[in-house]
Amino acid sequence: MISIEATRKIESIAHPKVQNIIRVCVEQGCQFKPHPSNPNLVNLFDPVRRKNIIGDINLLSERGYFTLEVENGRFKTFRNEVLGLDINRDDFEYKVLKRLKR
Repeated sequence: MISIEATRKIESIAHPKVQNIIRVCVEQGCQFKPHPSNPNLVNLFDPVRRKNIIGDINLLSERGYFTLEVENGRFKTFRNEVLGLDINRDDFEYKVLKRLKR
């Protein structure tokens, strides 16, 4: 069960696809963590893996913005060509969730 605070934070995400991705992750046990240097961003922490799985989530971005981990442990925006994700495609949510399960 998702806490009321987490539900409010999820509902405050401006982009519906980002909102759906975050909801699925929180339902599976992930937690919101404040960004260490920017109060406008939050990270999504997976307590099982003991690390952030999604970084720099901008709750107010209507275009949808967050970062994902790449091979060398650094985070890059999903719009980066290396990741090959397009938020305008129908399979965007599926591809992001599949990538997170690795």
